[in-house]
Amino acid sequence: MNDGSDKRDLKIIDEDKDLGVQFDKTLTFGKHIGTIANKATRVVGVIKRTFDHMDEHVFKTLYKSMVHPHLEYANSVWSPYLKRDIDKLEKVQRRATKIVPSLRDIPYATRLLLLDLPTLENRRLRRDLIQVYKILHELQDIAVSKMFDMTRNVEGLRGHDLKINKQRCFSRLRQNCFSQRVCNVWNKLPAAVVHAQSTNIFKNGIDEFLTKHIDMFSFSVFSTGPNYVDIQINPALTSHIPPSIAFSTIALSYV
Repeated sequence: MNDGSDKRDLKIIDEDKDLGVQFDKTLTFGKHIGTIANKATRVVGVIKRTFDHMDEHVFKTLYKSMVHPHLEYANSVWSPYLKRDIDKLEKVQRRATKIVPSLRDIPYATRLLLLDLPTLENRRLRRDLIQVYKILHELQDIAVSKMFDMTRNVEGLRGHDLKINKQRCFSRLRQNCFSQRVCNVWNKLPAAVVHAQSTNIFKNGIDEFLTKHIDMFSFSVFSTGPNYVDIQINPALTSHIPPSIAFSTIALSYV
């Protein structure tokens, strides 16, 4: 490097940290995911040791305010696609939900249902869709043309007019990057949802859509990675979820 006065050699590094996210040369974010999982686990341990009484309401308040931020900060950037990383994050929530004595001995999916907490993987899907909405509606200072290929929007096609063209990818890394992994689900959203007049209205719309089409409390839905597969209506997935939880209070799970 030449700054005009002398020459300096640039140091070659394999990883770097920027705005709280650890980047590695492979862009799999494995070290970052391990770091945040450890931080979140330590916070869960503090909660467990500090509070003698723990019911569902107290747990949700503490967990959402103290643990979720560690697990979800900037996750549109580093969202995992390797199963080992997906499992590593989900295990944090799996262990945390056992803090509630009354829920300790029941299956994980049932604990999530009773607590009205979607899996972390499904929460990442929702947050990705919200990010797409903000970009396409110019609510963030990100050029749409630099993020998405919108050439698929030809007059006369079925669906809404904000469809994202999913490019042909030759690597798993490219296939699972933000601009590609959101395409399938985003393109299947109803026109009324993608053209919502505000972010809050959009959130309510995707909450209803996702709850109708996938089981938000099952960790097996996307266990192979976040390159979200085509969603098809399958009422059997949500037949066991009480309507009062599945449709009226689902939005509270993402606060």
